[in-house]
Amino acid sequence: MVRYLLYLVLCLFLIGGMGLGAVEAQILHNHGYHQQAYDQQGQSPQGNDRWNNYKKDHKNRNKRNPLKYSVKDVVGPPVKDRMMANRRRSAELLSLFENGRSGNNKVFVPIQFHIVQRNDGSGGETHQDILDNLCKLNEDFDSIGVEFYLFGPIRILNQDLLYEHEIGGSTGSYFMSLYRDPSVINVFVGNRIISATTGGTILGYYNGGLDIIFAIRSSVDRTSTTLTHEMGHFLSLPHTFDGWEDQAYSSAADGDPNTLGIVENAQGRTPSILPTGELVESIPRTGGQENCQVAGDGFCDTEPNYLFGFFGARYNNGCDYAATAMDPNGWLFLPSSIAPEPTRFYFEAGSDKLTEFYLKNDSQKDRLFARTLVVLEAEYTFNGTSVMMWSDTLGNTDTTEVGGEANAERNIVGRSVGQTLPGIINLGGHSFDVTISAPTAPDLTFEAAAPEYSILNNVGAHRVDMDSIRITNPSTAVATVAAGTNIILTDVFSGPNGVIASEDRAPLALPNALAPGESYTFFSPDLRLNNTSEEIAGVNINFSTYAPYRQPTIVNTENVMSYYSDVCTRTFSPEQAQAMRADVAARGFATLYPAPPQIDIVTQATVLHPVDNSIAPQPLVHFAWDPVPGATLYEVSIYQVNPITGARLLGGDTYERMVTGTDLWLDVVPNQTYKWTVFPVNATNFCDRAALQSNDAQFQVFDWGIGVDQVEAPQLTTSIYPNPTREGTRVTLALEAKTTLQARFAMFNSLGQSVMSIQEWDIVPGSNVQQLDISALPAGLYVINIETPEGSQSHKLVIEGK
Repeated sequence: MVRYLLYLVLCLFLIGGMGLGAVEAQILHNHGYHQQAYDQQGQSPQGNDRWNNYKKDHKNRNKRNPLKYSVKDVVGPPVKDRMMANRRRSAELLSLFENGRSGNNKVFVPIQFHIVQRNDGSGGETHQDILDNLCKLNEDFDSIGVEFYLFGPIRILNQDLLYEHEIGGSTGSYFMSLYRDPSVINVFVGNRIISATTGGTILGYYNGGLDIIFAIRSSVDRTSTTLTHEMGHFLSLPHTFDGWEDQAYSSAADGDPNTLGIVENAQGRTPSILPTGELVESIPRTGGQENCQVAGDGFCDTEPNYLFGFFGARYNNGCDYAATAMDPNGWLFLPSSIAPEPTRFYFEAGSDKLTEFYLKNDSQKDRLFARTLVVLEAEYTFNGTSVMMWSDTLGNTDTTEVGGEANAERNIVGRSVGQTLPGIINLGGHSFDVTISAPTAPDLTFEAAAPEYSILNNVGAHRVDMDSIRITNPSTAVATVAAGTNIILTDVFSGPNGVIASEDRAPLALPNALAPGESYTFFSPDLRLNNTSEEIAGVNINFSTYAPYRQPTIVNTENVMSYYSDVCTRTFSPEQAQAMRADVAARGFATLYPAPPQIDIVTQATVLHPVDNSIAPQPLVHFAWDPVPGATLYEVSIYQVNPITGARLLGGDTYERMVTGTDLWLDVVPNQTYKWTVFPVNATNFCDRAALQSNDAQFQVFDWGIGVDQVEAPQLTTSIYPNPTREGTRVTLALEAKTTLQARFAMFNSLGQSVMSIQEWDIVPGSNVQQLDISALPAGLYVINIETPEGSQSHKLVIEGK
């Protein structure tokens, strides 16, 4: 699998593993300690013939399909296939795992780290970051019952062609095949993974053919989940969005990233099968519509995910998915995208058919798409009792409006493509009307335009509009209807079985008298009813709009195997944990190898030489320290500092090695000032650096060929004679002091090895003479170093043969 750091808003976890053959890009066995020989310069020990044959054999291997968008990583079918094969043996494998735990202990799994540097030895990851990440890895797998332990010293590989290599290419695979230990988990940490077809920064990948993990050094530290993610792949976990690597949900066939091309190409619904032949996972987990056991990642306790995570701020709010994707059934991942009621709707008097219905999209990120399932329920409430009138689910046989923009309302009733046909949304045989009467003038006649009913939820009012009412006095006799006669409008609500409720409005008064045959017309401003009580005829009408599956689908923001950022991805699901336990057992880690000795280290390391404020007479420096009980490995860190302040130099020389003994020879740059520390570790103890690491010791490095015969110091003058001298003799070291001093004496051969025990002398004012017995030393060039509070002085001593 291949993990990427995407340059969208949040990223902080490459699509193409499907075509990687033996190398599956994504994302991430014999105990005992040994050191495997390897060529520090990365030259093939098998020679150019094998290298050329390898390139020829793998010329067409690891091809990848071009990708439109960058993602963090990829997993190919073999990982899921392994998981499914383990599932068929689940009872057997989980029993082996539990037996391997010896009660409630962990199953210990060996891991070998390889730091890849440039050919010149520069640019490698630090030991501290690797050990810190290993500590985090064990924290992340603690609930799984697995603990990873150091199989041996962290190895250093100087190889430009592996330090930066192309994902799926034969070069990187070749060199890792040379250096990996096939009995353990191998993690290589280099600088950069190159992709010719995918943008973004690839954080790491799992190579299924070699069964190794490669990560870049910027993704290996105390907080990153890259190695946790890749280790999940190593232990058989697919991505939560498995199957979508070659086609992200939000990629458009027309090249417009603002449309959901895959939805449009599927006639308004996410397809059930992807172009790769993979089943698309459905949101339902029960009821006969679920396919989570086989589709997607194959787990039912991880939610479906169509590669949402890496789209950052466009589709997510922080760690929360916030857009309008739906599954092949039309179920929304985020049901709250649909407002709980329409902002407004319209119908006419005497009809239960709605002529307009404004569906609201509450998503801040994207529009609602055709055939999204939306449940509509119409009910009325009268005298405190609610009665359901009608319900339907749009989006199956009916359709919802295409392109309902983000955070906007849209009328979904009409005859445009994608709209719901008029008459589909109704009140279930219920209707409103207005009756008109004049109690004191019963002979008056009325002609009225049909009322229109508007439910305006966005302003909290029910409204009735009538264009006009024409009132006529039909009398032929001398019978005038007086001015001020009340005209009563009565709102009536009826159901299939007759009138349910009615309510009179405030009377309308005739403004003037009507003689026989005369008429008067009231127009709409006088006839409008704005009912702030949200009732008409004493009845409240309400429509509920919601997704049929009301629980929000989290889309794995917290799952390690998603592409969300490190601040979001924290957990494995219980089913994923069981799958990894089964894979640990299938690989033999739970049964074939004994657990490593678990010995606590409680003693801080102590450096022997170079000690603090000392010198090294030549660039080949011999570092030595006391053994620490329980330690089987020692991490040695040497770094350049400011000679005056002792502060670490940014960009200065740094050397790190992990060894099994208590000394180390290392060639460093001369004429510089360094500090060095030792951190004792063993296979299972490597996290408590602060308590166990030795104190810093600062030293200066010189080139032994530059020594002095005599050095003047403010308080001390030193000289040595005879020089040159012969084998089997003594020499005299003369010290002329101006004050009382303490001096520390050390003597080294041309390799920087100490050849005489370190001595401390009390120097008094005046002449001081020390005889040095060199009779046991062979002919050669030596360096004598004298340290005092005033500084360090050195002399070359030449011993000639007899």
